[in-house]
Amino acid sequence: MDTEGMEFLRFWGKARPIDSGCGPKWHPLAFHCLDVAAVGHALLTRYSGLREGLLYLLGVPREEAVRLICFLLCLHDIGKFAKKFQAKVPDLYPSCFDAAPDSILTYYDHSAGGLRLFDAKSDLFKLPSGVNPSTWRPLVSAIAGHHGIPPEPQINETLVVLRKDYGKEGIAAAGRFIQQVHELLDPPQKLCLDRRRVHPASFALAGVAVLADWIGSSQQWFPYREPESFQDLGEYWSDAKERGARTVEEAGVLPAGMGGPLSYNALIGSKARPSPMQDWARCVNLPPGPVLFMIEDETGSGKTEAAIMLAHRMMATGRADGLYIALPTMATANAMFDRLCVAHRKLFAADREPSVALAHGARDLHRGFRSAVLRGGRKEDPYSKEQDAESETTASAACAAWIADDRRRAFLADVGAGTVDQALLSVLPSRHQSLRLLGLMRRVLILDEVHAYDAYMQREIERLLEFQAGLGGSAILLSATLPSSIRKRLADAFLKGTGDAVEMAGEGLDYPLATICAAGVRISTKVTGQEGRARTLPVRFLRTPNAALDEIEKAARDGKAVLYIRNTVDDALDAHADLTARGLVPDLFHARFALVDRLKKEEQVVKIFGKESVADERAGKVLLATQVVEQSLDLDFDVLITDLAPIDLVIQRAGRLWRHERPEREGQPELLVVGPEPDVDAKEDWFSNAFPRAAYVYQDHARLWLTAKALEETGVIKSPDGLRALIEAVYGEEAEIRVPSSLEGICYDAEGKAGAERGVATTNTLDFAKGYVRNGGAWDSDERTPTRLVDDPQVTLRLACIRDGCVVPYAQDAELWRAWRLSEVNVTARRVSGEAVPPEHEAAVREAKGDWTRFDADKVLILLKGDEDDEVVLLGSAVSAGEDNRQEVRLSYHPRMGLKWLD
Repeated sequence: MDTEGMEFLRFWGKARPIDSGCGPKWHPLAFHCLDVAAVGHALLTRYSGLREGLLYLLGVPREEAVRLICFLLCLHDIGKFAKKFQAKVPDLYPSCFDAAPDSILTYYDHSAGGLRLFDAKSDLFKLPSGVNPSTWRPLVSAIAGHHGIPPEPQINETLVVLRKDYGKEGIAAAGRFIQQVHELLDPPQKLCLDRRRVHPASFALAGVAVLADWIGSSQQWFPYREPESFQDLGEYWSDAKERGARTVEEAGVLPAGMGGPLSYNALIGSKARPSPMQDWARCVNLPPGPVLFMIEDETGSGKTEAAIMLAHRMMATGRADGLYIALPTMATANAMFDRLCVAHRKLFAADREPSVALAHGARDLHRGFRSAVLRGGRKEDPYSKEQDAESETTASAACAAWIADDRRRAFLADVGAGTVDQALLSVLPSRHQSLRLLGLMRRVLILDEVHAYDAYMQREIERLLEFQAGLGGSAILLSATLPSSIRKRLADAFLKGTGDAVEMAGEGLDYPLATICAAGVRISTKVTGQEGRARTLPVRFLRTPNAALDEIEKAARDGKAVLYIRNTVDDALDAHADLTARGLVPDLFHARFALVDRLKKEEQVVKIFGKESVADERAGKVLLATQVVEQSLDLDFDVLITDLAPIDLVIQRAGRLWRHERPEREGQPELLVVGPEPDVDAKEDWFSNAFPRAAYVYQDHARLWLTAKALEETGVIKSPDGLRALIEAVYGEEAEIRVPSSLEGICYDAEGKAGAERGVATTNTLDFAKGYVRNGGAWDSDERTPTRLVDDPQVTLRLACIRDGCVVPYAQDAELWRAWRLSEVNVTARRVSGEAVPPEHEAAVREAKGDWTRFDADKVLILLKGDEDDEVVLLGSAVSAGEDNRQEVRLSYHPRMGLKWLD
C-alpha cells in the first residue's frame, strides 16, 4: 500500500494478547472503522425495512441516507486516534507521537473522546453545507456511544484540552482519515436535516452503531489484517463490503422474509370459526403509519390469536418484520414461547428458517429455548456460551446462536417472547437500550395482560409506547380488565409519539372493545362477544378460610378438580397443612420453589389441569396456588375459590373456572370468594383483620372494599356484558364516593403513592424529544434504574447440599452455572440478610462460591441437610435481616412444598 499521507494506518484499533497465536497481533483502526461501516452498508442495502425506517426518521432521500449513515459509522471509533488510547498497548504506540507511552496516563474513554473531538473541531468532520453542528451533534453522540451509553459531555472542550488527550499528531491523523473516508464513502455534500427529526433518529442510529460494532468486531467474521495487504483503502473497503454482506446473513439479523396473506384458520391452524374479535382483527382496515391496537375481551376468548392475526397483516404488507410479545412474568413468557415455537413458521416464507427467541433472566434454563438455539450454519460460534446437545437443524424453532447468546439481541429475532421488563429496558438509561429499541421499531410490540402493572410500570409502558410510535413501530395491547382511565393514558402516550397532539377521548365503555389509534385516527368499536361463551357466573362469599377448606374437602371427595388461590405463600402453606390433616393430598404451586422444581411444577400443573388434561387424571385433585396461576396459563378447574383481591384479578382468576368444555361436568359453575363483609361502616382494619399477611400484598384496602361491594351487589360476574361495569365500579372516577370514611385515608394514601410512582417513572425513563445524548436521562446515576419498584425487596437464595464432602448445588445439571441458577429461590429481604454456614463447612462453601460470577455476589448460599425423620425434607439456616438483632433463622425445603420458615 502506498502509505504517503496514510500514516494513520499505523494506529491500532483492535489488538490481541501477545500470546494469541499466529496471524497479525493487531488490526488497523482505519480497517476496523471500515469493517463497521461495511456491516452498516450490508444492513441498509439488504434490510429494506430497517433502511426505510431510518429514512422515515431522518427525512432524507434513500441514496443520501445510506451514504450518510455509512460515513457516520466509519467515524464511530474516531476517539481512538488519541494518544491516550494508543498508549494502552505500548508496543503498538505510533512512532509519530513525540511523547513516550509510559509517560502518559492511559485511562481514556474513546467514546467521550470522539464526541470531544467533534465539539472542539467540528470542521474535521466534513459536515454537509447548511447543517449546523448542534443539529449534527446527536448523530455523532449516537455513533460515538456504540458501547451502549451516550458519551459523557465534556466540561472543557477547548483545543488545549483536546491536544492533551490527542496530541497534535492524533488530531492530524484523525483529520486525514476523515478526509480519506469522506472521499471513499462520498457522504452527501448538501443536506437538509430537521432538528426535530434528528433527536428521535439518534436513538435508532445508536442501535445500528451498537449492532454494527458488535458484528464488525468479531475476528471470526473480520480477521485482523496487515496494512500492507491492500493497495489502498478502496481495496480494503471492497473486501470489507463482501464480508459484511456474508456476515449479516450468518449473524441472523436479516429478517426471514414474509409469506403471503393467510386466512385465520391457516394462520392459527384451527378449523374452528373465528371469534368476533378475531374476525375483526382479520378484516379491519389498517391505517397508514404507526398504529396502536387495543383489544379488550374476556379471559380465554382468543385475544392472543387476534393479535397474531393483526401482526401477520402488518408483516405481510411490509410494515413490520416480526413481533415481540411481552408478558408480566417469566412463567407466562415461557408458556407463550412454547406456543410460538409451534405457530411462528407460518408467519414467514416457507423456504426460510425464522428465528424465535425468549427474553428474560432465566431463559437459558428453559429447555425449549435451549433446544431452539442453532448454530445458523456456522461450524463454530465464538459468542456461544454453550452448545446444547439437543440443538439440531430439525428443531421446530431456530434461533441463530449469535442472537441467542445475549438477551439484548433477542429483539433482533424474527419472533420473540419475554417479560415486559426486557422491553422496558429499552426506554431506561440501561446499557445497550438502543439495541432493544432498534429491534422493536421493526417488530409489532404485543403487550399482554396490560392491566396487570402498578403505577410505576404503567408510566414506563406509556413511555415505551411513545418511543415505539415515534420510531415508526406499531403496538397491540391486550387485556380482559382494562380501566378506561388507563386505556386513555396508554392511547395518549402512543399518539404523542406519532406527533398527534390531540388526546384520546375518554369514550369506549362498551365491552368487548377494539380500539385503533394512529395519527388522525381514533376509533373504538364494540365487538360482539364470542358465541357460546357468554355466561353469568354466580359469586358466593365465604367469610373465613376454614369455610373454604370445607368446600374444598367436599368437592375433592366428589371427584372434582379444585383450585384455591391464596394471596400469600404462607397462607397457601397453612391451607396445605390443614387439608393434609383432613386426609387430602393437595398440590402446591407458588413462587417459593427452587427454579428447578418450579419449572417441573409448571409442567405438572398444565398436564393435570390444562386444556388437554383428562378426567381420570384431574378427578379429586386439589391445587393450592398463589398469583402464579393468575395470568396466561391455560388452566381449567371444576371448583374455584379465591381470597378477595382487586376486581380485575378476581375476574382473571374466574377465567380458570370451567374454562373448557368437559362432558363429564354436571351442574353449574360458581365462584367462591373468601373475604369479610363490605359493611358501609367498615373499620380501618376491615381487611387486615381477616388477612393480616395479604394486607401487605394488596395495600389499597379501599379498592378491595369496592370490589367486595360490587360483587356482593351484583351477585354475579356477567361476561362479557357486565365486566366493564364491575371494573368501573372499582376504578372509575366516581368509585371513591362510595368508600367508607374509615377507609378514605387508605384510599388517599394509595392515590398519593401511585402519583409518586408515576413521577419517579417519568424521571427514570429516557426523554424521547432530547435524543441519544447524556442529558436525555439519568445516565449518570450510580444506581441501576429498575423496571419495577418493589415495596418488599427480595434476596436470592442459592440452595446447596453436601455431597462427598463438597458443597454442590441443590439442582443437578451437566453445566455447573445452570445447576446453581436452577437452585435459586427468591424470598423477602425482611427475613434474610446473610448466610449461616457451620464452621466445619466454611472452607467448602468458599471453594464452591469460587465459580460464582460478580453477578452472584449478593446471593445467599443456604446449606441444606436431610432430616433424620424424613430424608426428603432438607433443613437449612440463614441470618435474619435485623440490623440490631441479627439471629439465625431455620428453614426447610421440600420439592413438593417449597421453602418454609420454621420459626
